[in-house]
Amino acid sequence: MALSVGFEGTDLSSSIIAESVESIAAGTMVLSLATADAAGTPHANMAFFALGNKFDLYFVSEPSTRHGQNASARAQASAAIWLPPPEFGEGLRGMQVTGECGAVVGDDAEPAFEAYRSRFPSFGGDPAVRESYLDGTGAASLYRFRVERVRLVDEPHLGRRNYVELSVLR
Repeated sequence: MALSVGFEGTDLSSSIIAESVESIAAGTMVLSLATADAAGTPHANMAFFALGNKFDLYFVSEPSTRHGQNASARAQASAAIWLPPPEFGEGLRGMQVTGECGAVVGDDAEPAFEAYRSRFPSFGGDPAVRESYLDGTGAASLYRFRVERVRLVDEPHLGRRNYVELSVLR
């Protein structure tokens, strides 16, 4: 899977940035998601995720969870994805992202389902289960985190302490 988006905010090529993002995302299965309720009360959780080619992060959760309710009330969210450093303070690799998060159904759910199933082959193999995710009738839902901004650090590839602040261009 190759990202099909551009990036603004750096002189580095979009392909170099995309390679870094893809490598970091492939190196871990879990992200830390931060949402807030309508009153602004923050909440963090962890979720297994898959990266889509338009820099969407897909995950599965139940709408009844706190983060599911928060995403319904307020779409703005943040997430962090990182790889363990080889030693304290060295070789840092990770990204902090901001964007909008919400459950997806129908045509929007198709790429979410395919990306998630590609990453986690045991997910949704039964056709009835697949259909329940696509039409939103299951106990759990597919969620899309549409990344708008990213703060990327990939010291082995982009340089030591080079924190790159980027906007995603679709």
